[in-house]
Amino acid sequence: MLDFNFSFSAEADSRQVYDLIIIGGGPAGLSAGLYAARYKLKTLMIEKAPVAGGQLTATEWVENYPGFPEPVLGKKLAEDMETQAKFFGLEIVHEDVQSVDLVSSVKEIRTGFNTWKARTVLIATGSSPRRLGVKGEQEFSGRGVSYCATCDGPFYPDKTVAVVGAGNTAFEESLFIAKYAAKIYIVHRREGFSADPILIERVKANAKIELLTNKVVEEIDFGSESRKLKLKDTSSGAQSELAVDGLFVFIGSNPNTGLFEDQLNLDEGYIQTDRNHATSAQGVWAAGDVEAKTLRQVATAVGDGALAAYNIHKYIEATQRDA
Repeated sequence: MLDFNFSFSAEADSRQVYDLIIIGGGPAGLSAGLYAARYKLKTLMIEKAPVAGGQLTATEWVENYPGFPEPVLGKKLAEDMETQAKFFGLEIVHEDVQSVDLVSSVKEIRTGFNTWKARTVLIATGSSPRRLGVKGEQEFSGRGVSYCATCDGPFYPDKTVAVVGAGNTAFEESLFIAKYAAKIYIVHRREGFSADPILIERVKANAKIELLTNKVVEEIDFGSESRKLKLKDTSSGAQSELAVDGLFVFIGSNPNTGLFEDQLNLDEGYIQTDRNHATSAQGVWAAGDVEAKTLRQVATAVGDGALAAYNIHKYIEATQRDA
């Protein structure tokens, strides 16, 4: 088991005004923290989870991150990013942000424990798994319905599970679950899939995985030992049942932007930024999956965080020079 280094609130001082506060500790936030600390900015990261890393901590293997010819464990990559950033002086507290003031010249970030202040803010809150919104989903969430294969896949040795989704995440996680489960059904509402061709080939070559196209889940009935999904054919409208032991949902994500709706310009929930990652509020930037953009990968999040930190550094230099 990985030995994470925890950083708690006692290491930071809520009485001071930081140069930069980063909200969110995924790859974008950690990269920004590394660069900002190297620029000698007094930088604090606020991450609500016990460990930093965001969705990396729920990803078993990352095989498309530059510099790693072999797949790297998501948790290990997150741990190394955090260790590196802290080495250069990034401070990290693990608190849940409850409200923000991004309009004032000195920004305020309020948690259940402290009010943190900074001259600039970088939002790197990422996104959360999208729900199906069907009967039984909320009731059985965590009791047969999961959004994380790395977390819950090992609970289904020699069992039958269904996966809903058609993109890279659905196919990658299905291949991971296949290490444990005896049978996997990938359920998708259309014929075609949006996953990369190489992933589609791997899935089709796996004897444990069966593709169920033109089908949607209408209800999750896990209330008895004979667990099942109620399906509907999108072409004919025919109803059917599928006996499974568990369900994994990978149909995209929703941006974690509820805190910022009244203070920043959003595009379908995502934060609008310019080419420098600046938002509509002066002194506020955004990076990573929380932004309105076309590609959301670890590599792009890292680049977003680095560029945002560079521009924050230049902004602070300019404001100090003009003061």
